[in-house]
Amino acid sequence: MNLMIKLAFRNILRNKRRTLLTMLSMFGGYFLLVLSFSVQFGSYEQVIDFFTKDNTGHVQISEVGYQDKPTLYDSVPATDAFYQELLTQPGVTQATSRIVSGALAYGEKKSFPVRVLGIDVKKEGEMTFLKEKVKQGSYFSEQPDSDGYYQVMIGASVARQLQVGVGEEIILISQGSDGSMANDLYVVSGIVGTAEALEARDVYMPLAAAQDFFVMPGKSHYWAVLTNDYKNGPALADELDTWLADNKKLEAVSWEVVAEEFYRTMKADIEGGYVAYYIIIFLVSIGVLNTVLMSVLERTGEFGVLKAIGTSPRRLFVLIVTETMLIASISCFAGFILVAPVNYYLTVVGFSLPQPMEVSGVMMSHMQGLWNISVFLEPAMIVLGSAAFISIFPALRAARIVPVEAMRSL
Repeated sequence: MNLMIKLAFRNILRNKRRTLLTMLSMFGGYFLLVLSFSVQFGSYEQVIDFFTKDNTGHVQISEVGYQDKPTLYDSVPATDAFYQELLTQPGVTQATSRIVSGALAYGEKKSFPVRVLGIDVKKEGEMTFLKEKVKQGSYFSEQPDSDGYYQVMIGASVARQLQVGVGEEIILISQGSDGSMANDLYVVSGIVGTAEALEARDVYMPLAAAQDFFVMPGKSHYWAVLTNDYKNGPALADELDTWLADNKKLEAVSWEVVAEEFYRTMKADIEGGYVAYYIIIFLVSIGVLNTVLMSVLERTGEFGVLKAIGTSPRRLFVLIVTETMLIASISCFAGFILVAPVNYYLTVVGFSLPQPMEVSGVMMSHMQGLWNISVFLEPAMIVLGSAAFISIFPALRAARIVPVEAMRSL
């Protein structure tokens, strides 16, 4: 094998210009793939991390069947005792309970259907980015005002449709979990997000106010739970399911199940990105195939002599493949040396988007790359794999050379 590598090195150094051009082609492919992987997967992780923290949590604890068909009557304990016990479970870093249901909101002259979210004011402020979404007014208080009215925050579409602003009042009408008519008056403390945001039709109220409104004392519809990384969501869901085993009515599901449509969209985006990567590799492979094939054709007479003195077709096949893999390996190594600092900059400093992107109601104008072994290793495997594949045809041609016919070219 050492002799084969020495012969391969000697052969690739014969025509330095052609070898250099081939290496530059592979180097460029590897360089572009690493940066593409870093930017796409980095933005993918950034968006998912942002979305799960702000919206679904990494895991949700709810009544069995709630995720498939949410209803007002499905509930979980929303007590401090349950919360404290939940925090003791391995992997749980934060948690908050929420009530989610529909209502009809009334302004002075108009009405508008809304989604009501009863949230723990303090926990939600610490766990999500809701405070950052308040465009007008201020983040609300969990305590009623001096007149006994609770504050609420409303989405931009709700404010526009009802023609109400900060400090004004709205009336909500819905149904309580006991079948009674729910209605109450609230004071608007802030307007959240924009008319195009996810929360445009939402009304946020303190959890205690929502429990009174929907007649759900000590209960909520689900707990949103965070762990240290969204990738650990499925594992944490399994752990929490084990913890909830004694309570047959409750279950824990990961964010991929809760936000299935969002998850599928992100996966489709990743798969679409691979099409561009395949195009890059295809173009690189065509150039490399041409180079290797030309090298084999130029050395036809030499291969004929080697076969005439007893060199086996297998050795010639291995020789051509080894030459191609050496060029690919050196190209990837050189590419790694040069792309690593560039990717490190993208990961630490990041880059500004030409057009800000809205994610879960917050505008993101800055993205960052991803720094992990897969960003560098996967492109290398793609380049090396494609190099090995395209070397098969020239290697077979060399292995099948007939000595007598080949030596006529000398």
